Amino acid sequence: MFTRFTTVLALIIAMVGCGRNDISHTINQYQERIANVLDTPFNAPMPTTTSVSLVYPSKRLLVNVITPPQLDVKQFFALKKCDLNLLIAQRNTPLGRTQPPSVRYLYEREVVESLSRCKVLMPEYSALLDDWLEHKLAALPLAWANLIQTSDETINAFSNNSDFFDSASSTELHTTKSALSYLLDANSQLRTASNSQELESYLSQLSKSHLPAKTWRTQSVIREELNRTTLWLQKQDLHEQCEDGQPSQKVKYLKNVFTLFFIEKIQPIGSELNRVHYALSPFYQKLSAESNLALSFRHFIDAQGDKGFSAYQQAIKSHVQFWQTLFKQCNMSPTSLNSR
Repeated sequence: MFTRFTTVLALIIAMVGCGRNDISHTINQYQERIANVLDTPFNAPMPTTTSVSLVYPSKRLLVNVITPPQLDVKQFFALKKCDLNLLIAQRNTPLGRTQPPSVRYLYEREVVESLSRCKVLMPEYSALLDDWLEHKLAALPLAWANLIQTSDETINAFSNNSDFFDSASSTELHTTKSALSYLLDANSQLRTASNSQELESYLSQLSKSHLPAKTWRTQSVIREELNRTTLWLQKQDLHEQCEDGQPSQKVKYLKNVFTLFFIEKIQPIGSELNRVHYALSPFYQKLSAESNLALSFRHFIDAQGDKGFSAYQQAIKSHVQFWQTLFKQCNMSPTSLNSR
């Protein structure tokens, strides 16, 4: 009974492991099968970088310190006619001093709204309130930047290293787009203070799916492993397997391996990666161009987003072109190939 239990447990663990690392496992099988056909060990050099793990910029270095304006006790008590003094008091509690970025962002917006109301209720303090309002309006973009780049939810969405990608449902893609759109709009639309429940809901959805991180990790492993595979194949002198333009048995086997693994398993994931990237790319471009965000964060988004995707596409293209050239030399009709 114990032996049966441990066997079943091992199978479950193996299945879970393969499911979570499906694309990596598939490419490794692809490499092994090619090597077996050629009776040559697959000994391509490992990549010089480990970009499969998304290395997010240091959170400590991303935090913008927001300095509050100086206000003496007399001025504080003079504000009793409006709700501003209540906000100040809440901020100075132990809980208020440790607000997460989302709560702090909403607090800063509430202060701006409160200052506008106080100017109407207390015109005799308009000079003080105008100075304070100017200070808070200047600080609001910094609070927004902290929300975007230092929230636990957004860090998880952009750098979660636990999953690879195989496909995205229409719901998953829609919620990710909606969340990113909402967060970007929050910086440009100073209306009434955002709804806390709404903001937290979008952050939660973004973190739960972590679709950017999944697609970025997947395109990284495909890029690195296909580049390794293509370089290794180029050293095998396979043109010698097509004497007088006729394919040898090995080349015929290679075509079957190529079809089974690349065409039927890897390429469909690539098509899904393309679909998701083109849907999310406008948001990545806006984030990487936003001057209020830290340069290291913007470089991270750009490197993983458009630049990472271009490098992934080039790896796909180079790999497909290798097989197209070989099949043409061997007078074999290529299987449906798409280098994009």
